[in-house]
Amino acid sequence: MTTYDAIGASYAQTRQSDPRIAHTLLRILELEEGAIVADIGAGTGSYASVLANYGCQVIAVEPSTVMRSQAIAQPNIQWVDAYAEALPLSDCSVSAAIVMLALHHFKDYQQALREIQRITGGRKVVLFTYDPDAITRFWLTQYFPSFVEDVQATFRPIEALRAEVETITAHPVRVEPFPLPYDLSDSFAAVGWGRPELYLDNSIRNGISSFAKLSDRELEQGLSKLRKDVGTGLWDERNGHLRKQSQYDAGYQFLYTTRNSY
Repeated sequence: MTTYDAIGASYAQTRQSDPRIAHTLLRILELEEGAIVADIGAGTGSYASVLANYGCQVIAVEPSTVMRSQAIAQPNIQWVDAYAEALPLSDCSVSAAIVMLALHHFKDYQQALREIQRITGGRKVVLFTYDPDAITRFWLTQYFPSFVEDVQATFRPIEALRAEVETITAHPVRVEPFPLPYDLSDSFAAVGWGRPELYLDNSIRNGISSFAKLSDRELEQGLSKLRKDVGTGLWDERNGHLRKQSQYDAGYQFLYTTRNSY
């Protein structure tokens, strides 16, 4: 069973598109109505749906049957059962491609990037990803210390990834940090940066791959400690200022190609 299958059972409920992420994505893409966009590693289709509602024709590529089974059918979304490393799409067949927090799930991300370059033919490529250098400053690692090693082994450092995308696409790549809003509706790993209670919810954790990789012992010990610290007020003594912030730079980034070529 893949990680996506393991975390996918309730994915559509907890991993809904966030309007602030969607707004930023559409601004970066600069697409005209009717544009054809490939969503690679589309999951249950939350951001494919955003693009479809905007008027795009979307090709949602997702190899997980568990994920695809939860997608809501829309007339301008075509679902394709395939892996990012071998896209069954023609050269230069799409106006743009997006990868939303999925690159780290690809077995060979460089091959996936080459495939994305092939189908876009040098047009816009947008990645939403995470800077692994940021994990050490996130309070959650005090409860689940193996997150540090896992994240640093899973995610490509931002500048290294930028260089690789520039080499493969032959286009300059811009990096744009995305501070997370307090009321983030897409419940990925840092969703509870200012709301620690969220991590005590099984449904939230079940949609986050980092939790799926934890040993039972570390998960139980971490949850017990977090539950106690939230209940006694110790978490708020240490991190209560976060509850007063409207956003937090947890390390999430948009990387996207620009129009100028080298």
